[in-house]
Amino acid sequence: MWNSNLHIVTHLYAEYALELLEHLQSTDAWKFEGLVIGSLALQLSNSHATTPSTKIGGELVLRNQIELSANQAQALVEFLTAQESLLKHISSYEKENAKQALSEVYRLIAAYGRRIREGKGREDRESIEGNEPKIIPTPIPRGSYFTVYQAAQVCQVTSKQIRAWIRKGKLEVLNLPGLGIIIEAGKLNDFLRQKNSLI
Repeated sequence: MWNSNLHIVTHLYAEYALELLEHLQSTDAWKFEGLVIGSLALQLSNSHATTPSTKIGGELVLRNQIELSANQAQALVEFLTAQESLLKHISSYEKENAKQALSEVYRLIAAYGRRIREGKGREDRESIEGNEPKIIPTPIPRGSYFTVYQAAQVCQVTSKQIRAWIRKGKLEVLNLPGLGIIIEAGKLNDFLRQKNSLI
């Protein structure tokens, strides 16, 4: 709902709109006095307790309040009544989405709990806390290197042929765990000179 005079928007979610309609249909006071609508919100208490509590402090409050006259309230009731079946459909959809989101949150919490119990979460916490990494970087000697694909292009052969020469021990390479095979440019040039001299 939008109040153009106050420039306030209040959100009436489907479930809240249905509850409001049910309440307005059960009482007549709004027909004479009008009513105030707004967005429900949980206002947390300002207590700064040093120990965590399982109880959430706070109260439900009505934010972005819009005062409706009796005529405006009547128009709202008529609108909500006309849209009641659509509101029920939307409410059902919103509840299902909320249920799926909550299910995903529980799944993630459970997965994290399993990781902690299995000891896998400890590494994550240690790396966050700034401890030394458990994986030691692979040193690479200085120089220029080719990948298998690049070496195949230089030699004008396929990558498969380069790998065959590597398996036969004709071409010296560095096999870097997790990164693959690299060939030092000087070694590739030596191999090409040797290969060309045989032709």
